[in-house]
Amino acid sequence: MKMHKWLLMLLLTWAAGFSAPAYAQSAPEQGSTIEYTSPDKAASSPEMADVLRRDGKIYIVVAVLVSVLLGVLLYLISLDKKIGRLERELRQ
Repeated sequence: MKMHKWLLMLLLTWAAGFSAPAYAQSAPEQGSTIEYTSPDKAASSPEMADVLRRDGKIYIVVAVLVSVLLGVLLYLISLDKKIGRLERELRQ
């Protein structure tokens, strides 16, 4: 039961982290426009992201990030099982 609580807490934290930036930006009112100007072209557009997206390598970056996060999650689950087993053995 403890592992379910930890997984639920991890899922809720993950979801809150991704939903917070979406609420931080409000839509402009009707008729108003916002212009952002920058004297430096590199500061106004993320060149590296465009290059990765154009070459199709962004999917490799996403796959590596997902596999690392899944690895950490699986490691934590196995560690929780081992600790639970040791706690049960100490009680007996």
